[in-house]
Amino acid sequence: MHNQWSHLSSRNMPFRPHSRLMFITSHNSHQISNRSVWAHSLCQRTQAGHTNRWQLAGALGSDLLGQAQFRRAEEFGDKSANRKIKSADPMTLHWHEDATSCPQSPLPQLIHPLSASRRTRLCKDVTWSSKLDTPEEQFYILSRKLTQNAKPDAVLECLGVRWELHCSVLSHSDILSKLYTNSKRQRDVQLQERAATSKHSKVNRTQCERGLVYRKWHLSGPLILRLPVKDASINKEALSFALRTLYDPEERPSEWGEAVLSTAALLGMSNLLEKCLKEMLANISSLTVCSFHRVSCKLKETVLQRACERWLELFLVTELSFHIKLRDLPFDLLLKTLLSPRLFTSNEYEVLRAVLCWLYLQLNPLRQTLPAHSTIITFFSKETAVFLEQPQGQKYIAIFQALRIHGITEWQHLQELQNIRVLPESWLLHILSNHYHTLYSGGDMVLTDFSKQAIRFGMMFDREQVGCTQTISIYGFYFLLQAAKMGESDTYSFSIERLKHWDPAVCQSSVVSRPYSVRSDRSVCYHITVQSYASGEWQEHSSGAVSQEFGLCKRRSRSKPFQIEGLSSPILVTFALAFPF
Repeated sequence: MHNQWSHLSSRNMPFRPHSRLMFITSHNSHQISNRSVWAHSLCQRTQAGHTNRWQLAGALGSDLLGQAQFRRAEEFGDKSANRKIKSADPMTLHWHEDATSCPQSPLPQLIHPLSASRRTRLCKDVTWSSKLDTPEEQFYILSRKLTQNAKPDAVLECLGVRWELHCSVLSHSDILSKLYTNSKRQRDVQLQERAATSKHSKVNRTQCERGLVYRKWHLSGPLILRLPVKDASINKEALSFALRTLYDPEERPSEWGEAVLSTAALLGMSNLLEKCLKEMLANISSLTVCSFHRVSCKLKETVLQRACERWLELFLVTELSFHIKLRDLPFDLLLKTLLSPRLFTSNEYEVLRAVLCWLYLQLNPLRQTLPAHSTIITFFSKETAVFLEQPQGQKYIAIFQALRIHGITEWQHLQELQNIRVLPESWLLHILSNHYHTLYSGGDMVLTDFSKQAIRFGMMFDREQVGCTQTISIYGFYFLLQAAKMGESDTYSFSIERLKHWDPAVCQSSVVSRPYSVRSDRSVCYHITVQSYASGEWQEHSSGAVSQEFGLCKRRSRSKPFQIEGLSSPILVTFALAFPF
């Protein structure tokens, strides 16, 4: 049904400002206005991603290309957060439903893909050597940053990678400077030959131009430097770090060690070599001492070599013997350490335990954990033949000859020596017979060389300890070894005191299980060695060999104090005793 509006009817009707006609007109105009604003916003474009492309500010679910570009830009940003990426509006980078932002559009809107914590972490991560980057990328990022994307002057081909270098840093490497000079000289010769060829070959000018075009890039681009690597310890990580130090001397590797030192020696970087040696000297431990000594021998770095050997003299028995890296200790180095007069140990039995553990690891190279002492004893006890008498054990005889097995006097330890099938029967018979004659002769020992036959006892204490004592028993004689700090000064006193077997300092259970001598006087030859760390190195203080008669009365029972000033912790004290005729 159609309504016809006449001129009179419209004239007679009262005026209504909110009539149906006006309402429809107003609603339509408002809707058109909103659509025009939304269309205008869709026409605005922002740059997005490292692809240098454009995307609409609004989100389109069908924009598959834009989504792919966004994902690629996001992966690129996560991989190297420190690279400068031109991205779109941070509030439009991830799909999210938001009805208030665009009430008339059912399409989702983009928001930032990184949470606040993630953004904060990336903002704080300003180091160029990101763990997420490969060694090649770490070098590339740092060199490009510090040279402001300058063109490289040379390309080093090494370890299957092309490293772009600049002339301004090559002077810090003797080898790279030499390679660059030689390569530049060769290029100059080629350029001269090229000029001579173009001048005297006018007839075959076309063929000559073809050859020159072919070699144009080779004669005008960066110089090619080729450096072969024969050392297996040099890897890309170490080479990347060494090349980065050419641009930034403050760069630090993940680990100072053989790879960095070998790389510095290969490139002729004296500054890096000295810095690496300094760091290695300060970080000698059970974990590094074997590898550090190996590379020091290879590169003939005597300072590092002596430092490793000095560390082994002090901590072979007390630290390395309880670490799996003991298996990496070479035979010659172990023998040299055992023969050293400065070897520190709490007693002779502990040295034997360390050697047995090392031998077990040599015979079981696939073992990845340190075995228990009971496992070692069981391993050597189950053999029917004596190990040192077999062809496999002949080469280890020198190791056991370097031990002071005669200093093992405890009954339990002697029983253990008999149970393990390592020492020949003649050795055991000689040791036990000497113990028997020494006991029944009042403690007299057959001495031919005091420095090699004295029985050692050691103590270790730090600055927090005011003093340290240890009670020992040798062939029925009991002694109290003492080390004490004198007042508030840095002076320490060391002494030996003979004890009566009924003295309270002597454990009563020890008296029951051990022999004791009623001899009133005992001639003792002793030697006190004190080793402490001061001024960046280990210092040694020795009393020298001292002979003294020890009696049971108080006046004659104590040795003369051996006092040392200026000691600093840790302090390692070794008492070496022997009973001459």
